[in-house]
Amino acid sequence: MEQPRWVTRERAVSRRVVFEGRIGRVVDYFGGAAPDGGPQAYLVEQRNQVLRPHFHPVDQFQILLGAPGALFGRRPIDHPVAHYADARTVYGPLTGGDPPLRYFTLRAEATQATEFMPESRARLPDRPGRSLHREIAPAPADPGAGRAARTTLLADERDGLEISCVTAGAGAPVEVPGAGPAGQFLFVLAGELEYGGAGHPAESVGWQPPGGAGWTGRATSAGTRLLVLRFPEPAAAGAPPAEPGADAGRRPARVEKGGNHA
Repeated sequence: MEQPRWVTRERAVSRRVVFEGRIGRVVDYFGGAAPDGGPQAYLVEQRNQVLRPHFHPVDQFQILLGAPGALFGRRPIDHPVAHYADARTVYGPLTGGDPPLRYFTLRAEATQATEFMPESRARLPDRPGRSLHREIAPAPADPGAGRAARTTLLADERDGLEISCVTAGAGAPVEVPGAGPAGQFLFVLAGELEYGGAGHPAESVGWQPPGGAGWTGRATSAGTRLLVLRFPEPAAAGAPPAEPGADAGRRPARVEKGGNHA
């Protein structure tokens, strides 16, 4: 089976970027300055800045960790939120203050392109794609040592798009479904996950390529919360988009710096 590749915060590579005349910081996990290529995953720390609505040419997930005064559009981000945007779907603006808004961007396919609005309107498709937000609720009551619970935050059966969260007590097995035909990212939200003979603490990012089989890890004594973010099937890209819903109709935006962040 295809083993997930993991990068901890300690192994990620921090770099300064200049974006619209301002200096910021990006931490590359996959792609960019990181030694692990292939997919793209990075952390942005956005301080006292508003990023205009924009879009990218590839599908992507984001995990916004929340901060006082942070906004996604008009939506306050007081606690973690998961966001998915189809390729060429507008989202934003993103507003970060002090302390900064911290968020991870996760892409199966790397890109350096960011198209800002309204100047890039002519390059949008006739029909908007999905832009979907799901709040990540505070950790539920401890399921107990050796026990785990899985919650589906978002799922579209037509093309396999899915975000789920596993909450596991001390020593509990953490069962992760297969990656599907487009691959999936793994994000340790809290605690620590053991897999492949190594420990992966909070803010570790894993990538499992297309076709990877399901696998089982284990929570350490501190327990763990793991997000599983599976991309939709590429073949469905030309199909009608999911029902817009309250989120998709807004067309938000994202962050890119000196060549690629948002």
